[in-house]
Amino acid sequence: MRAFVVLAVLAAAVLASTELNVDFVSGENLTDAEANFKFRFQKTAMIPNLLLPVFPSDVFVWSSVSVDADAADSKALASADALAGVAIPPNRGFFPVGIVGFGTGKASAQVKIDSLESLQKLIFGGSFKGDFNAGVVAMAAFYIGEYTADGDFVEGTAVPLSDESCDPESVKGDDIHGMTCTMSPKNTPAKITVTYVTSEKAGILKYGQTPVSPRSMEMIIKVDGFKLTKKENHIRMVLGLITASGSGEVEGNAKVIKSEDHDDVYVAASEYAIVDDERVQVDVNVKGGFDDLGSVEAVLKAALGGSVDIQKVDVDFPAGEESFIYDPAAGSGSNVYLAGASTAALSLLAALVCALLYFF
Repeated sequence: MRAFVVLAVLAAAVLASTELNVDFVSGENLTDAEANFKFRFQKTAMIPNLLLPVFPSDVFVWSSVSVDADAADSKALASADALAGVAIPPNRGFFPVGIVGFGTGKASAQVKIDSLESLQKLIFGGSFKGDFNAGVVAMAAFYIGEYTADGDFVEGTAVPLSDESCDPESVKGDDIHGMTCTMSPKNTPAKITVTYVTSEKAGILKYGQTPVSPRSMEMIIKVDGFKLTKKENHIRMVLGLITASGSGEVEGNAKVIKSEDHDDVYVAASEYAIVDDERVQVDVNVKGGFDDLGSVEAVLKAALGGSVDIQKVDVDFPAGEESFIYDPAAGSGSNVYLAGASTAALSLLAALVCALLYFF
């Protein structure tokens, strides 16, 4: 009995709550974090909605630079690299979309995103495509729906993530910045929360057991209470990994823009989700395009420099499960998911093994 109580305590300590807890899992980090995900100079902001039709609500913006762009000399800036991100929340007519650009040199390091004017310049003035010369990628979440074990769609269950308006709120922690927004779509009693986060250090968040770093932006999607018509069916989420036309290669569950001169730029789907506070594997199928981008199409085409290629991604969750947390990501350098193999779930296993050896 004593052993069982100790194991239960260990499990509770390691498996995260599904509340929006932006603390880090203690003792967990990304593989080679010091080399690949070290601290960078970051700036974030929530750009308020000024009733312009192209931006349906407040937008989260982020920049991460390898040097302090406000203090560095010309030589340091010339060799600097920089990331910029724009996160648009779900809204009526707008799918949730995160856009990330990576560039090298002074122009990318000194780009400022702190106002509606600078945001418009970044997207529609060509700054994303011009200054972030290493590549621009985007991730989008299109809809969820119910599917049978044979992969057949259950009619009438599609829930586009562009159905309803929501009011985004700022997310702030000691090292975490972002935006979160909860919506109540039509055709389901489910609540869907879309959260974007960036981080000043590498690690594993308690919320969603999400790997974060200064070189990536994560989109964390929480679905709570989607009602299946049959317990043997499952939920499928349809995502998009987006690049400019002809740009990037599919590598596993990621779309990657590669170069011999600088770090890769990637957008990736995770192989894992959080279900009932446990990290479980999901089926991920990367395939052809997705055509109906709704109102976000103009933003994507402007930011990525014209026409776009979309890798449609089907993510199938375990049968019978009606609530989960899932997180695609975009960034540069090492894929944050591949570097996040050492996770809280693995730590739990190690803790349980140690406890069993100790007590028995």
